[in-house]
Amino acid sequence: MAVTVQTVFVADGTLLGARLSPALASAVLYYLREQQASVALEELRRFAALVELEGDQMPAMLRFPWDLIGHCGEQIVRDLPLFSARLPNVQGDDPQLVTRGRHVYIAESARLDGPIVLDARDGPVIIDEGAQIEPFSFIQGPAYIGPNSLIASARIRGETSIGPTCRIGGEVEASIVQGFSNKHHDGFLGHSWLGEWVNIGAMTTNSDLKNNYGSVRIVLEGLGQLDSGVLKLGCFLADHVKLGIGLHLNGGTVIGTGSNIFGIHSAPKTIPPFTWGGDVFREYRIESMIDVARKVMARRKRSLSPEYEALLRAVLVSRAPVVAI
Repeated sequence: MAVTVQTVFVADGTLLGARLSPALASAVLYYLREQQASVALEELRRFAALVELEGDQMPAMLRFPWDLIGHCGEQIVRDLPLFSARLPNVQGDDPQLVTRGRHVYIAESARLDGPIVLDARDGPVIIDEGAQIEPFSFIQGPAYIGPNSLIASARIRGETSIGPTCRIGGEVEASIVQGFSNKHHDGFLGHSWLGEWVNIGAMTTNSDLKNNYGSVRIVLEGLGQLDSGVLKLGCFLADHVKLGIGLHLNGGTVIGTGSNIFGIHSAPKTIPPFTWGGDVFREYRIESMIDVARKVMARRKRSLSPEYEALLRAVLVSRAPVVAI
């Protein structure tokens, strides 16, 4: 498809992208910054060629957070040509490494200590540079283990993406774990999304299926309570969330940036950013939270940049008030 300047791409009435001159881009920048894509699209229709994507051209549309989870496994499969171009394909002759299926790709710098089972019959298993898989681990594809991540004798079910530099134990199913996050101990994480620098305590577990097998409801800021239309849906933990030991999270739980939750059996389904506590919730003082973030990031040889700190402070300013319970 030849693309010239002043071309707008649309799918089902949704603005996906555009190639614009600096002048036209400046004319609609305000609307895009204010999340007013429909207004921007109307303006662009006047000056740009419109390309409607349909059929095989249609991309996967990610409208809600749970769409990321739903497409994770498919995306790993679509990315297989990229992985296979740079990682060796492994067929296990080692009795300590049992492989099933043809699409097992393991970086030469990865460390695998058997016995380990890698099951690629339902999708590829990708183990990237510097990853370490400890004995008695089971990894079912499609699954991606990112660079320098540790799988600590865990059960990793299909449609899971992990890393880089994560520490994962227990059981994980159909989840996305962003970089530098830890779930090192036993407990279940299913159909969930974790941001960066999250830490989950031992035996903390989430539910991803209602007892009545109904679709899971979830509260999103600015939209209120929504019916996800999804049968299995776990939790969403934003960057720098810390969870103590033995917490139970219901399906559809959302915990905001920087929150530190501990000392209770069942967490509320919606917790605003920078919340501290358990029996009683309070605002997590930003200076204390940033001090902890610096210590945590230093352990992984990372630093908290001024820009990142400013972003955290902006989230605090915009958050809803904490309600004591």
